Amino acid sequence: MNIFTRIARWLGLSAGERDVRKTKGKRHPTPMLDRATVAPTGAPPAPTEAMAIDAMRSAVRKGFNSTQPVTIARHLHGRQQEMDLLVEGVLDRGNHAMIFGGRGTGKTSLARVFANMADNRGYLVFYMACEPGQDFTSLIAPFLDAARTNAPRATQPPSPIPAQLTPRDVVEILAEHGQRKFIFILDEFDRVTDATVLAELARLMKLLSDAAVPAHVVAVGIASGLNQLITGHESLRRHISAVPIVRIDSNAVYELIDRGAAHAGLSFTDAARETIAHIACGSPYHVRLFCALACFEALRQRKTVVELSSVLAGMVRSVDDWTITNPSDAALFHEVIGLGSDHWPMIEQVARAATVPPGVALGDIEPQSDQASLAMALLARTMQARPGSGELMFRDSLAPQFLLAMLFASQHGDHLNNRVVNLVDAQRQSVAL
Repeated sequence: MNIFTRIARWLGLSAGERDVRKTKGKRHPTPMLDRATVAPTGAPPAPTEAMAIDAMRSAVRKGFNSTQPVTIARHLHGRQQEMDLLVEGVLDRGNHAMIFGGRGTGKTSLARVFANMADNRGYLVFYMACEPGQDFTSLIAPFLDAARTNAPRATQPPSPIPAQLTPRDVVEILAEHGQRKFIFILDEFDRVTDATVLAELARLMKLLSDAAVPAHVVAVGIASGLNQLITGHESLRRHISAVPIVRIDSNAVYELIDRGAAHAGLSFTDAARETIAHIACGSPYHVRLFCALACFEALRQRKTVVELSSVLAGMVRSVDDWTITNPSDAALFHEVIGLGSDHWPMIEQVARAATVPPGVALGDIEPQSDQASLAMALLARTMQARPGSGELMFRDSLAPQFLLAMLFASQHGDHLNNRVVNLVDAQRQSVAL
């Protein structure tokens, strides 16, 4: 028995397949799962089937990656209007920009794709995530170092960077590069809370615009960052383009789901797609997260069609993971859901209202009983007032969708306990809907 025959038998190939490989002398791609030939749930997978499942799991991770920002324009679903605002404001009009929105809305993805577009237009683009406690010098000096390193060599040696930078120093140093164009992207801008640093950054942006230096600052954060940046520098409004990031619409959600599923060689039933869209409320992060975990559940059962039961199991898994990072809010959500199904419509109303600014106006929601008032009081403990507004938003901006997922599991899960639904242990059972 030759070595190829041994390998073929180990892979569980048929005699015909072994003959084809011997004849052609090259390895064929691993076959994808086939709905007609998949072994029943519970049977140990054949080696080739296990290899196919591993390949599909890898494709799911790539197709529904919720942990990394998008960098390719075709993967930026439902953001054409925001991209047009950014391109027009910065590249065409020469403004600075502020990209702002809740967590998981795709701000960083938009900034990364924009950076690629700016690079194609001849800009040198530099990106940095802000850190708490940075002063103006530590915030801006890395950009100046990068600009000097990457810009063409000048006939005169560059001016040294002062140990303590001022906005005017930065303008003068960048002006030495003539018409070389720069974009500085400051991600996680809401981490900058020092009023002095914000004032110096605002002054820098104003001076760059007044001096017509082709260097633009793009800040990425939450809406309060825009207000803090402009405070005391009202004239900056003429030089900054605000790009709010809202939830993507249903068509973009379905496109995201279908593209990711096709990449993995899977498909979603209509009910599965619609449920994910309904619970995610247009958040790209939650769409990708729910889809990925639903796909993994389907593959665990060796299915190539993602059904509603897999969506439920995936959402429960996502809630369990989120609970580890935010146990206090999760406990309050469990408590408020446990008050009874009569209050679930009101809870859903609050959760949905909190997914987009301006948030929840509690005065518009009238509790119908003392128990309902208790439910509202519990939810309010996980929320905070928006600056300059009476509306409330969840402190954890990712929380509303997890609350909706918990409600969905409570409405449809068979095996309820104090963790809402327990489907994530090694012996989890299929959920009958």
